[in-house]
Amino acid sequence: MINGHGDDIYDYAEIKVNFSSNVYARFPQEGLLHHLTQSLPSVTNYPEPKPRQLEQALAHYWGISSDALLATNGATQAIYQIAQTFKDSYSAIWMPTFSEYEDACRMNGHTVYGFRALADVPDSVQVVWICNPNNPIGCVVPKEDLEKCILSHPHTIFIIDGSYAGFTQKATLSPMEVVAFPNVVLLRSMTKDYAIPGLRLGYIVASTPLIEKIASFSLPWSVNQLAIEAGLYLVAHAEDYRLDLGGMRREAERMSCALSDLGIEVFPSDSHILLCRMPQGQACDLKHYLASVHQLLIRDAANFKGLDASYFRIAVQSPQEDDMLLNALSEWNRR
Repeated sequence: MINGHGDDIYDYAEIKVNFSSNVYARFPQEGLLHHLTQSLPSVTNYPEPKPRQLEQALAHYWGISSDALLATNGATQAIYQIAQTFKDSYSAIWMPTFSEYEDACRMNGHTVYGFRALADVPDSVQVVWICNPNNPIGCVVPKEDLEKCILSHPHTIFIIDGSYAGFTQKATLSPMEVVAFPNVVLLRSMTKDYAIPGLRLGYIVASTPLIEKIASFSLPWSVNQLAIEAGLYLVAHAEDYRLDLGGMRREAERMSCALSDLGIEVFPSDSHILLCRMPQGQACDLKHYLASVHQLLIRDAANFKGLDASYFRIAVQSPQEDDMLLNALSEWNRR
């Protein structure tokens, strides 16, 4: 899917608050921007064909071997590279979810099966794709249940997209734990962890044999020099990018209650993501109204497989900004 991910802020003349993007955009980035400015002369040289320095820094941060980590041009590149690695497989995808799993699988000849609970994972499946925490619902698969499922399917490769793991207080599989499994591949997104979507940075963690297999499909220079410089800076300054998860969770719960009071169905979430369903009307009309009248952008979730035109998704922002959305929705209801 080239278009339709949401965060289409570029389609509007002015947006005051972007609820459509799942990226937390309030980190102070002055230090990073200064570092990148100082690093601009480095773009006159080729980057490393394989970004070893960044991989070593990330591996050191997580306390794992650099042979168990592969840096990528965003988590989306990782998704397509993994699908290519396991070309022509029988893949099961937890749905509804990010469309790129299915798109990448079909591009690489996979037979795709959708499921909604771990108990529904077929014994014959070769690859399982799970976004955890999930996008667009925000829920987390209990860690113990996931480990049990992985152990009971030793010949199945589990692809766990942990792009939103930094936005939940629930336990998820860490890179240190993943490397001990011979059949688990973990995706992480520096885009989400550090709010740098324009730079495209992600990485894959797995046992060394799995990483070697996936890395055999890597293109040289897939991570550009400025992205490498940014990644090295961010890993070194990770403490500056800590989220107030307790405050974020309380705000998500407040918003869930307030939206419910407005007649909007809100699905249970373990993160900052809230999937909502309108009691009547279409989310695309609501999105247009909010953007054009109030300069607020939400995510029309109709193009998530299994959802219809009544669904939309938001990522909670500051209490003041969230109140702007609640007031605008109240006006929508009074029309």
